[in-house]
Amino acid sequence: MPGEIAAAAVGTAEDKVGSVSANRYAEIVAELRELVKTASRILFKVGDYALEIEPMREHGGAVPADGLCTVKDSLFRLAEDIGMSYYTVKQARQTASKWPKEHRVEEVSFAVHNILASIADEEERFATILTPPRGKPRWTPDEAKRRTGRQVDKPVTPQEKVRAAADDAS
Repeated sequence: MPGEIAAAAVGTAEDKVGSVSANRYAEIVAELRELVKTASRILFKVGDYALEIEPMREHGGAVPADGLCTVKDSLFRLAEDIGMSYYTVKQARQTASKWPKEHRVEEVSFAVHNILASIADEEERFATILTPPRGKPRWTPDEAKRRTGRQVDKPVTPQEKVRAAADDAS
């Protein structure tokens, strides 16, 4: 990966990405990729602990009759106690439940794991994350959204652009 960043940085002295040189951009990307790995590990850890507190239940599972907290109550309390939003804790729990530790890919962000978690078939989901899209060096959130049929953030194909325009109009 560092080699591909360096290769992307090769060019003339005037080559810039935003306000920085291509070389500085490559340095920033390398450092941020490491931080994204750390952030992903943290979010998976939050999800794993949330699963320990509230294991996944069947949809529409029984509400505790003995006065115990609901899943939402427990996750809300956890979120408040650690200073995160309820939504973040809920999402981390859901994503962790779909990605057992042995199937998590360190080089793939939590965001991509979260998007690919919507692939219902476990074997397909686990195989998918190991194979970046054709012609791409790695998974990105938009590529994961394409794979799962969701609207991308940066439409490229005519169909994606039409869908984005329709979403903007509604």
